[in-house]
Amino acid sequence: MSTFAEMSLPTFLAQRLQQAGMTTPTPIQQATIQPAREGRDIMAQAKTGSGKTLAFLLPLIERALRRDAATTDGSQPSSAVQGQRFPQFLVLAPTRELALQIETELRKYAPATVTSLSVYGGTPIERHYRALKRPPMVVVGTPGRLLDLAGSRHLQLGAVTFLVMDEADQMLDRGFLRDIQRILCLLPRERQTLLFSATFSPEIQQLAQNMQRNPARISVDPGISSPTSITHAYYVVQAEQSRTELVHTLLQTVKEGERSMVFCDQKYKVRRLAQKLGGESASVGAITGNHSQAQRERTLGAFRAGRIRSLVATDVAARGLDIPDVAQVIHYELPTNPNSYVHRAGRTGRAEKEGSTFLILSQTEEREYLRMVRQLRIQTTKLPLPTFAALPQTAVAPTEEQHSRRPRPHRHGEPTTRRFREGGTGESFQRHGASSGGQRRFGR
Repeated sequence: MSTFAEMSLPTFLAQRLQQAGMTTPTPIQQATIQPAREGRDIMAQAKTGSGKTLAFLLPLIERALRRDAATTDGSQPSSAVQGQRFPQFLVLAPTRELALQIETELRKYAPATVTSLSVYGGTPIERHYRALKRPPMVVVGTPGRLLDLAGSRHLQLGAVTFLVMDEADQMLDRGFLRDIQRILCLLPRERQTLLFSATFSPEIQQLAQNMQRNPARISVDPGISSPTSITHAYYVVQAEQSRTELVHTLLQTVKEGERSMVFCDQKYKVRRLAQKLGGESASVGAITGNHSQAQRERTLGAFRAGRIRSLVATDVAARGLDIPDVAQVIHYELPTNPNSYVHRAGRTGRAEKEGSTFLILSQTEEREYLRMVRQLRIQTTKLPLPTFAALPQTAVAPTEEQHSRRPRPHRHGEPTTRRFREGGTGESFQRHGASSGGQRRFGR
């Protein structure tokens, strides 16, 4: 079906799509919406920015509309009406940003009768306790917070008949497998399950076997790839200071109304780089997992609205954020793995627009990067260094000597492993510092 009109969607949905200017489904939507409407389990693979969210929201909303109508006219049995007191639709997401974005899209297309709630760590759980006193039809949440709410009996999952797991590969990368298994044990066996992932790794396939029945396997973008509308290029610098100067120079090249995203591997680098670039006074924002939910929402809102033109972030912003007009993605250093590179790059070149991604590498990192792009089958170009623009005078960062005079919580002999927590039970993962040689390994 080449248009949404040919899908014979409910009138309400068809009108909302028309109002949003949505007439032609993307390839992943064409392939998944109809079998999902027919009740099939779905195991779908598609790249970031391909329209996966609407691919599972349209079947979800249609089923919710049918159930709401059946409850209203009394045609459902009493046991089904009893189930209306608990959520019937559950969407799992790896990050709070993605959970919020999914619910925002749901509210864009669903009527007010299809009630919803997004739950995630980093916000007072009492707020979710209060909201769940009148259980919504749809819950969108991160695994840890869902388990916290279920464990306290504020959230009952025994009536869920429609389950979606979005960004399944990132779920496993973040160590959520055990949490997912615990959540599955709380759900009815008779349900429809839709699983979306950028890759079909052996771990994803094993997970699908345990949670689905005879799923329709759909692969729109096989393997790890990057949108063809993105130009890939890199620079090699001789000194660490040159990385910051080059980032600042590249940020000056974007046109009015366009945005830039800069990714660093570690939180302290995000804070330090944003400060050197001038901070919010220079239209540069920062996001890491350490920022509160309110801070992250405020910064993302300013970035979407154009009040902040450049965003420096860790991989917490590498997936699930649909921000228009990101003209370039800059990697401050070599990403730790190929998936990270692909999903960071996927923040630009969205909605068929052109974009660019630039890496800033040392000579030792160049070899690792070229090995990675061969693995990903990506064409890249080495660029000569431009003349650097002067850094903002107001953005003088503390010197290393000044840093050394400050009291630090870390003491000699302590392990360098840091633990990051996204919020809620089980939503944590470990990152280890780079080896003394500073080299990273891909696909080994």
